[in-house]
Amino acid sequence: MIVAARLFPGPNNGLAYAVAPIEDRVKIVAVRDLSEIPKGAVVLYSLSTPLFVEYWREVAEAARRHVVVVGGPHAAGDPISLLRLGVKYVVVGDGEAALSAILARESGQYIETPPNTVVFEDNRIKAGRRVYVELIHKTYSKALGLYPPVEITRSCGYRCAFCQTWTMGRVRHRPLENVAELVKEYVAAGFREIRFIAPVGFLYGSHDGKTPNIDALVALVKTVRELGGAPYLGTFPSETRPETITDDVLRALRPYLANRRIALGLQTASERLLRKISRGHGVAEVEEAVATARRHGFKPVVDIIGGLPGEEEDDVVDTVREMERLVSMGAYIRLHYYIPLPGTPLWPKPPAPPHTLYWDFIKRHKKKVEGYWEEQIELSKKILDTYRQLATLSLKTPSSAAN
Repeated sequence: MIVAARLFPGPNNGLAYAVAPIEDRVKIVAVRDLSEIPKGAVVLYSLSTPLFVEYWREVAEAARRHVVVVGGPHAAGDPISLLRLGVKYVVVGDGEAALSAILARESGQYIETPPNTVVFEDNRIKAGRRVYVELIHKTYSKALGLYPPVEITRSCGYRCAFCQTWTMGRVRHRPLENVAELVKEYVAAGFREIRFIAPVGFLYGSHDGKTPNIDALVALVKTVRELGGAPYLGTFPSETRPETITDDVLRALRPYLANRRIALGLQTASERLLRKISRGHGVAEVEEAVATARRHGFKPVVDIIGGLPGEEEDDVVDTVREMERLVSMGAYIRLHYYIPLPGTPLWPKPPAPPHTLYWDFIKRHKKKVEGYWEEQIELSKKILDTYRQLATLSLKTPSSAAN
C-alpha cells in the first residue's frame, strides 16, 4: 500500500507526526499536486483551518478519485464538513492510533470503524472509539524529510474559549528518555536547533497541569544541551502562560536555554473578556511576568487578540492602555486579530470589527509590534465567507472511488 502525503508550502508538522509511526512498513510518497498522486494510493492531508479554506476544493476533488484521510486541528474541529466533501476518514483524535487501523481496514484486515475517526457509511455518520496514546512515537519523518519541533506535551489543563487544544483528552508529557532519543536523531541529521511544541511551554512535566515542575524543565533543556542541541522553550511554538514565568523557573532555565525571547499570552486587558474567554488569570499576572522576564535578561513578547467576539469600546480602551504600559516596561506586543476556529467554544461567533485604536497603536509603536494583524483580518473574513459558501453548496458524501 502507498500513502501519498500532501505537502503544502511552509511547515508540515502534522504530516510528519502522522506518518512517523508507519513509515518503516508502508511506502510514503510526498506529493505537492493532485497529478502526482499514485494510482491506488491513500491520500493523507493534515489541515489547519487556514489551510482548509485555501484548499477545500482540492480536498473535494481528491476525494472523488482516491481514498482520502484528513487529520489536523480543522478535522478535529469540524469533521462533518469534511465528510460532506467526500472525505472517507476524518481523524478527530490521536492520529497515531487512527492511521494504522485505517490502512489495515483499507487492506481488508480490519472491520470496525478505526479509532479516533469519523466516517459516513450506510447513510449515517459513525465514530470509532476514542483512544489516547502516550507520546512515545517519532516526531520526524525520513521519508518526507521533515524534522518539525518535538511535541513534548499534548492537551491542556486550561480551557480558553478561542482555543481547541484542551479537547485532546488528558494532558500527556513525552518521557525524557524519548526526547533524548529524538534529539540524537535531529542532531545527527543536522538539526541542532531544537524547538518544542507544547500548549504551555513551562508546564512540561507538571504534576497538576498548572504548576511548573522545575526539575523536569531543567532535565529537558539540560539533556538537549548535553546531546549537542540548542533548546528553545517558552518561545514559538512552546509559548507559555504568565503564571509560569517566575524567578525560580527563569533562574533555573537561563543557563541552558538558547532563546532570550519568552512569549506569553495576555490576549485582552479587559477583565470582563478575560473571564468570558476563561483565561484563568488577570492583567496583574502579565505585568509581573514581564517584569520577571526582564529582570532575568529575557525579552518578553506579549500576545494580544483584538476583535474578540463581544469586544466593546471600553475593552479596546483598556487593552490599548495596557499595551502602552507593557511597552513602557520593555515588552514587545505580538498583535493578533481574532480568527474564528471550528471546534472552539467561541465558534461561530464573528469577530468584533478591528478598532481604530489598534491601528493607532501599531503606528505609534512599529518597532515594538509583531504579528500578522492585517493578514489575520483578511483570514478571519475568508473563514466566515468560506462557511457561508459551503452552506450553499450541494456537497457529496464519500464517492465510489473511496469505498
